[in-house]
Amino acid sequence: MSASVRREQIGRRELLRRRLLSRQRLIQLIVLLVVLAVWEAVGRHQGDFFLAPPSSVISTAVDEVPTAAFWSLLGSTATGILLGFVIAAVLGVLLGVLMGTSRTAATILNPIVSAGYVIPEAAMVPLLIVWFGLGMTPRVVAVVLFAIFEIIVTTYTGVRNADGSLSDVVRSFGASRRQLFVKVTVPGALPFIFAGLRIGAARAVKGMVVAELLFAATGIGGAIQLSANGFRTDQVMFYVIIVTIIGISFSGVVQLVERLWMRSWHESYRQTD
Repeated sequence: MSASVRREQIGRRELLRRRLLSRQRLIQLIVLLVVLAVWEAVGRHQGDFFLAPPSSVISTAVDEVPTAAFWSLLGSTATGILLGFVIAAVLGVLLGVLMGTSRTAATILNPIVSAGYVIPEAAMVPLLIVWFGLGMTPRVVAVVLFAIFEIIVTTYTGVRNADGSLSDVVRSFGASRRQLFVKVTVPGALPFIFAGLRIGAARAVKGMVVAELLFAATGIGGAIQLSANGFRTDQVMFYVIIVTIIGISFSGVVQLVERLWMRSWHESYRQTD
């Protein structure tokens, strides 16, 4: 097959892929518009007290977004999520790698991780308030508890599921344990690690909001609780949308880092070869 024919086939596949993607985006837009239309109709029929329509939520957003109070709430919540997620990501990946590469560590830590995985984290928040008060510290700890166990489990699974046959081949050529870890274990585990980080990012947002809801004193979660107490469903929906945007943004950042990391990893791997 000539190079020109191959390029033509690649171009056709790329054109088909773009057309399919455009259709998918169009379908997503149509579904979104239908949902908003139904929501608007039901909200107007039932009234703001039961379910504020999108028009009321937009009006609330216009009033809330320019205020310093809103940005203070957003900054407090986002800071807590970021700090807690970074701590959970670092500790989770390190512990997952340790468990995956050491049978002794896995034997010791497995029961602890399994217990932490099944404990309802929301039930721990009152204890965190008793231990740490109502500041930023208990909220960050809550985020860590919500996010870390998913990261540990997925990292551990990725390390343990690294290609065994490839490891045997690499060992047969006299590779050291460090080379085996860098060349085989890490590339095989990266998709699992980033999957855990994406799950952990979503869990981190949930953990912060749950903690703030129970604190009912600060952050976006506290604003949701106060709005609900005042039967302001428009404000509740507005803050819920803000939380959703935060969660999507965090997950998007993790996916972007994954794409950049995997690309640079493959490029460096080809250069070393």
